[in-house]
Amino acid sequence: MRKLPRSLRFYVAASTLYAAVVFFAVQFIYTFQLTQSGLLVAQRDGGNVLSSIQIVSFIVWLGISLIAAAVMHRLATALAGAKTAEEEAKTAGEQKEQELGSIFGLSAAIAGPLDLEQIGSYFVAAIRGALPADMTLALIVYDDVLEAFRTVATDGPRSAALREKSYSSVALPAVVRMRVIDHRQSLLLVDDEAHRDMWKKVVEELPALGTAKSFAALPLISRERLVGALLLIGEGTGDLIADKVQLPMIMGQYVAGSIHSALSVKEAEARAEREALANRVAQRARASLDPEEILRGTVEELAKVLDVSRALVCTGATEDDLAVSYEWDATGVAPVGIGAKHVPVARLAARLGRTIIVTDVRKDRRFTDPRATEDFISQDVVAAAATPIRVGGQLAGALSFSQVDRSREWTADDVRLIEAVAQELRVAITAAEAFERQRAAVVELERLNRAKSDFVSIVSHEFRTPLTGIQGFSEMMASEELTIDEMREYAGDINKDAHRLNRMITEMLDLDKMESGRMQLHRERLDLNAVISDAVDRVRPNAPQHPVSLRLDPLVGEMNGDRDKLIQVMANLLSNAVKYSPKGGEIVVSSRAEGGAAHIVVRDHGMGIPEASLETIFERYGRVESPETRHIQGTGLGLPIVRQIVHLHGGTVWAESSVGEGSVFHVTLPRAVAGTAAAEAAS
Repeated sequence: MRKLPRSLRFYVAASTLYAAVVFFAVQFIYTFQLTQSGLLVAQRDGGNVLSSIQIVSFIVWLGISLIAAAVMHRLATALAGAKTAEEEAKTAGEQKEQELGSIFGLSAAIAGPLDLEQIGSYFVAAIRGALPADMTLALIVYDDVLEAFRTVATDGPRSAALREKSYSSVALPAVVRMRVIDHRQSLLLVDDEAHRDMWKKVVEELPALGTAKSFAALPLISRERLVGALLLIGEGTGDLIADKVQLPMIMGQYVAGSIHSALSVKEAEARAEREALANRVAQRARASLDPEEILRGTVEELAKVLDVSRALVCTGATEDDLAVSYEWDATGVAPVGIGAKHVPVARLAARLGRTIIVTDVRKDRRFTDPRATEDFISQDVVAAAATPIRVGGQLAGALSFSQVDRSREWTADDVRLIEAVAQELRVAITAAEAFERQRAAVVELERLNRAKSDFVSIVSHEFRTPLTGIQGFSEMMASEELTIDEMREYAGDINKDAHRLNRMITEMLDLDKMESGRMQLHRERLDLNAVISDAVDRVRPNAPQHPVSLRLDPLVGEMNGDRDKLIQVMANLLSNAVKYSPKGGEIVVSSRAEGGAAHIVVRDHGMGIPEASLETIFERYGRVESPETRHIQGTGLGLPIVRQIVHLHGGTVWAESSVGEGSVFHVTLPRAVAGTAAAEAAS
């Protein structure tokens, strides 16, 4: 049925034409009838009266026609409006029925247990018919652990650019993050020209929009949890007005509950797998208290489960201290190396105190520092994940996993698994460290017990000898008739033994003060070569059969030190050389300048020291026990005192020896002003 014309001009024109045609036709018939009937009008009228009547009649008739035209126009307009309203109502009803059918169909389709991809395919199929054919839609699911979206379904001309993509929340356009993620509100950009500045930024950060004209991002919320978003991209201006996104929003809320359920099921399954692995870690920790064994087994198993290229355990109390302490590498992957510190993702995790994931370091804004990028590239690392390890609330290290030569989309299950194992690893390491401390304490107690036994044995032996002499000589002086000369001789022997006892007691007290930090140095500016000569002169009278040669470098010059303590160092070294050298063995003392230090060397040609004892001789009571040395007197305190005094002066001491060929003792001391600050700091 044709629609009635609605133009008022048409009705006016048609009515005027109709009125003119009818009027002139009637007038013509009327005049013709008058002529046929022979009725003539009086000549005096001249036809004026008849003409006036005809004009008035035409005007009246035309007015009636125009009124009728206006009435007909109103009537036609009303009829056309009623028909249009009827058709629109019918169309709206059909559309509502279609929308309700789509909603009920989608609700029935996603009622059962489905994975995310199945939910996405049903959703796209249900909503496709309600949108223009050239509109692109994408269903993206949000992972709050990874803080990223993943596309699970898409359709439309731009679907290729969106399919199987992941978007970190930090990489999304700022307006999308603020509206959709932070405030959970819909974002609707109806016209690219109306929002020119905002549209430009959105396109720069989301290139998939390209030349589109409108865009919408609708949050999907279920039980107060953001589970995803629906992206709509329109090719024309006004394709995404508020009325047109009502159905997608309604259907989106239906699908949000199904997505939430799928995510919950997936999280429960992953949690069971994590707990199984964590239980294995806990069992391994209970079976072994060796931290190295725990790390080796746990990290290797986790690396294989995650299918990564490299796993690193970095230890350190601060971000800057982190260094690789354990490493696992897949076959063909070059190792980083124990002690390496160039692990940027581990440092970032330690700094932020949370798990960090990197899908592709070449595109991650957090690693724009050229030095950090070089660190990654030098290891061929493209993707990485790291989580901090904290013990007692303090940073103890970081667990790092990396993928070589390719990017990787880390999943929430990966992150939760890494964090769960790191938690168990922390507990295991804490227990192992506690056991290690306990074992070290036991070892120390055993060492102290042996030292006590050695001390009792040495003191009882070394003290008994002079005490025996004192007791014997004093008894002889008291019970026998002695001459004055004999009395003086015995008194001299008693005095010598008393001095020996006093010296041993003084050595023990001095060593205790030095080790406890209570020893004070009396520093002065002194000539080191003069100190060495003075010490040699004091030893020579007591070692007539051991020639002592001096080879002193005049460039050694002066230093700041305690004269008496340095003479004690040289006296102890010379006395040690005399005691452990055969009769007639030469002792050579030399000095030389080496930069800012003075190097003193005491060389003998005695029986020598086994290599295994070169360090223990500097420990308290650390004597070399052998049949050849049993007859040699000594408390084992001389060399420990030497080391303590040298360290207090900021120097070092060590020994070199070959059994049967003699020993060489080295002492380095800071000389002149260059070494003053270091020596004072050491003291």
